[in-house]
Amino acid sequence: MGRTGLSSKELNRVEVMGRVKAGSLKVVEAAELMGLSYRQAKRVWARYRGGGARALQHGGCGRESNRGYGKKFRECVLRRYGERYGDFGPTPAAEHLAKEGLAISAETLRR
Repeated sequence: MGRTGLSSKELNRVEVMGRVKAGSLKVVEAAELMGLSYRQAKRVWARYRGGGARALQHGGCGRESNRGYGKKFRECVLRRYGERYGDFGPTPAAEHLAKEGLAISAETLRR
């Protein structure tokens, strides 16, 4: 699964927005510190006011990829790979698995 914490960029934004909330910074100054335009800083500020630090986290964080294989398919491939093709490299193993109907990229298998 993906990460669930905040990245360093997101943590920096939280810290800067906390200073805006405390009144020690204006949104214009915060925009300069974060390297954003004033308009984008206003959007970040609105999100921070509405939901706090969690609102500044990337929306796709912690979600599974739309392009990823399902858990059941992964388990099936890994089980079959361990049973019959454990001593093969990823490329020949991927070719043999494809013949069995378990088509998967060698690069994916390598990971």
